[in-house]
Amino acid sequence: MQTAQQLIPVPFYEDTVVLVGKDNEPLVAMKPIVINMGLDWKSQHAKVTEKYSSTVVEITIVAEDGKMRKMTCLPLRKLPSWLYSISPNKVKSELRDKIIRYQEECDDALWDYWSKRSNTHHTASPNTNQQIALSRHRIALLKELQRTRNRVIRATVQEEITLLSAKLGLSVPDLNSIGIAEPLEADLLADFWAALRDLDGKGVRYNHAIKSTLLAFRLEELAKHFEAYGINVNLDAALTKAMKSSSAPRYINHNHAVHSAIERNTVKCWVFEALHDIES
Repeated sequence: MQTAQQLIPVPFYEDTVVLVGKDNEPLVAMKPIVINMGLDWKSQHAKVTEKYSSTVVEITIVAEDGKMRKMTCLPLRKLPSWLYSISPNKVKSELRDKIIRYQEECDDALWDYWSKRSNTHHTASPNTNQQIALSRHRIALLKELQRTRNRVIRATVQEEITLLSAKLGLSVPDLNSIGIAEPLEADLLADFWAALRDLDGKGVRYNHAIKSTLLAFRLEELAKHFEAYGINVNLDAALTKAMKSSSAPRYINHNHAVHSAIERNTVKCWVFEALHDIES
C-alpha cells in the first residue's frame, strides 16, 4: 500500500522529476518538470490550473530548505496531454531537442518506474541519485523539526522522516528530542491555574472582582507576584491565547473595566466566571 503522500525523486537523463504517491495514484510535481524543460513556471502554472482544474492537486510539503510549500501536481495519466501541448517550434532553439525528448520519453519512464515500484511493494533500494536526493530531503526535514514548535507540522515532519529513514535503511533518531513542541493549551492552563492556587495559599491578593463568582486579574500584577514568589509561569502569547479558550473558569473578557475590590477604583482586567472551578 502507498502512504497517503510520498515524494519520489526519479532521475530522467541529467534531470530529476518528482513523483508523488497519493492514495495509490502517481502524481507528477509540475514545477520541477517545467523548470527542467526551460519553460516559464508562472505561465505554465496558470495554464495547468486552468486547463486541468478538475484534476490538478495542490499538496503541502516540506521543501528541501525545510519550509512548508504548496506543490502543484497532475495525475501522471494527464502528463502526456500537457507535454504535447508544448509546441517545440515555439520555444528557443536550444530547448527544442530537450522538449521533444520529454514528450517522447518522460511519461513512459515515470510509468515504468512507478509500475516496478508498485510490483515490488516498494522494497527495491533507491539508486545513488535517489539516495542523495532522499538524504538531502531527510536532513532538511530534521532541520525543520529542530526549528518548528507547531505540533501539527512536527507530526507531519516526523512521519516523513520515519518513512525516509526506512527507505534509506537508516535508523530513526529520537524525534521527540529534536526541537521543542509547543505545550498543549490544556497543559498551559493547568500550570497557570495551579500558580494562582499557589498565590491563594500564600495569601496574595490579586483578584479585583467584588463578586465571589468572578475572577479578575491584571497580568502585569501577576507577573510581579510570580517573580516575587519564584513561580515559573510565562505570561506569553501562547498562554494568553489559551486563556481565551478557557471553559473552567469560563473566559469573559481580557480588557474589562472592573471596580476593584483591592484598589477601590476602576481597573482593566482579565475576567473569568466561576472562580470555584479552579480546583486542585
